[in-house]
Amino acid sequence: MKINTRSKNFRIILFSVIGLAVLAAVVLVLTLTAPDNGGDDEQTGTETTTADPALMLQPENKGEIESIYIENPNGSFTVKKAVNKSGEDIWTIEGYENVKESLWVQSSFESLVDSLTEMTARSVVEEKPSDIGQYGLDAPTAKAQVNYEGGESFTLLVGGNVVSGSANYIMTSDSGSVYSYYTHSLSAVMNNDPMSYINNVTMPSFDSSDAPAIKKITVLRKDWEQPLILEELPEPESEESIQVYPYTFTSPYDVYLDLTNGSAFLNAMFGLTAEKAVYVDPTEDQLKETGLDDPFCEVDILAVNEQAEDTQEKDMVFRLFVGNPITEDVTDEETGVTTNQLKGFYGMTNQVKDVIYYFSADSLVWATMEPTQYMSKLFLMPYIYDLDTVTYRDSECEFTATVEGGAETAKIIFNGEEGDLGRFQSFYQFLVSCRGEEIYTDDEKGDFIAEFSYTYDDDREKDTVTLYESDDRKIIVAINGKNIFKTKWNYATRLLENAKAYLNGGEIVLNF
Repeated sequence: MKINTRSKNFRIILFSVIGLAVLAAVVLVLTLTAPDNGGDDEQTGTETTTADPALMLQPENKGEIESIYIENPNGSFTVKKAVNKSGEDIWTIEGYENVKESLWVQSSFESLVDSLTEMTARSVVEEKPSDIGQYGLDAPTAKAQVNYEGGESFTLLVGGNVVSGSANYIMTSDSGSVYSYYTHSLSAVMNNDPMSYINNVTMPSFDSSDAPAIKKITVLRKDWEQPLILEELPEPESEESIQVYPYTFTSPYDVYLDLTNGSAFLNAMFGLTAEKAVYVDPTEDQLKETGLDDPFCEVDILAVNEQAEDTQEKDMVFRLFVGNPITEDVTDEETGVTTNQLKGFYGMTNQVKDVIYYFSADSLVWATMEPTQYMSKLFLMPYIYDLDTVTYRDSECEFTATVEGGAETAKIIFNGEEGDLGRFQSFYQFLVSCRGEEIYTDDEKGDFIAEFSYTYDDDREKDTVTLYESDDRKIIVAINGKNIFKTKWNYATRLLENAKAYLNGGEIVLNF
């Protein structure tokens, strides 16, 4: 929101908001950290626990790990140690040697190593069992074999679920006993595949100090006849000017970006993170399989890095391609009815090239939104002193008022003579108070009621609001020739009355 920050009122509002936010934060901290006055149950000491040595499953020190073989329901793969161009040890996956080093998440490999070499079981289930089949270990759910550079190795077998909780039966080749082990600690062994180690951050994140200024967002979708285009409004040339809305949609409708929920649309691209990589260096068949040979949706963001000195580095383009939807059948436990529900989409970005990702549906707002979802229901609210003329007409009244000068020197020219500025301000206040009650984009409309237009003292194009009758005791609001909203019938009734009052010197009533 563009407001004159030198204004005393602005500073009062700003610091009031900051003060309230700080107060809320302090209350939250005090609440969350307040001492428990529970009386006799209060503990003042620090409780520490030491793992039972019998549950420590770490293998003996066998030297440096050379590779880890994983086998689970998603397939099998081998994680192996390699050396990068700088001579540093890194982890990679056998058969994926051509994948760029920057795509691998080394911390995920390290977590896998830690989960296999720093194991503390939940409990001992049975020492040296004669029948491992009862624990599902004769046909393991998953298997990991850790191989050392000296030729030694040890194996972890993952069996069935422990009935009493979120744990699985396990057995290691070093002990031969059966243990229960927390399932979440086994996740990498039980669920990962090679793509689990590919970086899933597909767009950069920014903080307030280095965020680029978004200039334009364009969304193309196959199920839309026209693109959705959002553009930054130019800053007012005059310091006295007030710009309430910083962005406006220019297609398919001329409506402001909503101040309340518009940020969800404006900032959704930055920091965009996928659920998982699906293919690296995809083939033509894989592009076709995922619908990315002919994307369902394309999002382009044009931004400017104001801090960059090089002109070429200033302009930034962030691009997302959305392919086929990913669905699953979900059965309602109560009704037994099975429905096919949307889980996500396949997608690619220009920031992480040559990787197809699976994104959750919630993260891709552009693929699921309606064209009007982030549009403000307040519309055409230009600053009064940015206007050149206001033209009004209905079946009984027609006139044009010209605005001359700025806030300090403004005057209204009406019928060739200077008019009452206060009366015009009241009438204009009523014009911009019109608010959409609901979105209405059908072509059908009733009889003409009234129309008012704004021309500006800069190079902006003329804007026109036209009101039509509707058959549901509401009125249809068209902006620049397109139906966009319906609103209360009372607004039109009061508008006709106020137009006559403005012409004839009567009272202008603002409520409706």
